[in-house]
Amino acid sequence: MALDLATLLEGHLFAFLLIFCRVGGMFMVMPGLGEQFVPVRVRLQAALGFSLVLLPLLIPALPAMPASPAKLAGMIGAELTTGIFFGLILRLLLSALEVAGMFASMQIGLSNAMILNPAMASQGSVPGALLGMLGITVLFGSHLGDDMLRALAESYKIFRPGVLLPVGDMSQYVAWSVNDAFTLALKLVAPFMILGIVFQISAGLMVKMMPQMQIFFVVVPLQILLGLSILAFSLAALITVWGDGFAIGMAHLFSGGSGVGF
Repeated sequence: MALDLATLLEGHLFAFLLIFCRVGGMFMVMPGLGEQFVPVRVRLQAALGFSLVLLPLLIPALPAMPASPAKLAGMIGAELTTGIFFGLILRLLLSALEVAGMFASMQIGLSNAMILNPAMASQGSVPGALLGMLGITVLFGSHLGDDMLRALAESYKIFRPGVLLPVGDMSQYVAWSVNDAFTLALKLVAPFMILGIVFQISAGLMVKMMPQMQIFFVVVPLQILLGLSILAFSLAALITVWGDGFAIGMAHLFSGGSGVGF
């Protein structure tokens, strides 16, 4: 009886460790919990709690504990790599907002106005910091936050526990995700790019027609004013478009597909 109990506890501890590696790896870099301003202790507690919730649901699908320490280390490494890979792809989808904010700041004349971006723990543009923090807020204020956790739990049906994902496929998917995130950022920043082109053409024509005019003092305040007005009126639409793109990319990632193709 004591031997059966010890074997049972050993199997449950191994299953919990395997689940925690994938969950902890994703929580370490995912949007929201993986931000620099989130204490490490909070991430650890969240990963432990979510792993404990998943334990009774995933035990039948988990492999048995291997007898070889090398195989055990390989399975742990594979699950940790899988979790970090999931978190990095979701992080790339969030970065579309920050890239869009950087492009927008260049078009509306705020490229030199830098501010601390809490999400990146570094200096960034004002629109980029605004959109990045707003994206994190919307992520956990809507169904997308729940969908991330639900998708992580469902990933065990597609990605076998303890098996390392093909390195070539992971690198190719990262390249696809970078391309898709950049494409999504260009879609978000399209109104500001049009504004920038119109202002540059208008400024060039004004210089040709009135060379004595101090064009810098006339155009730049109007450019900033119209740019901030467009940002204010289009903010809800920008976040909606990004949220739809994030949901598509997340569904494609956890379904084992290839590039999203926004």
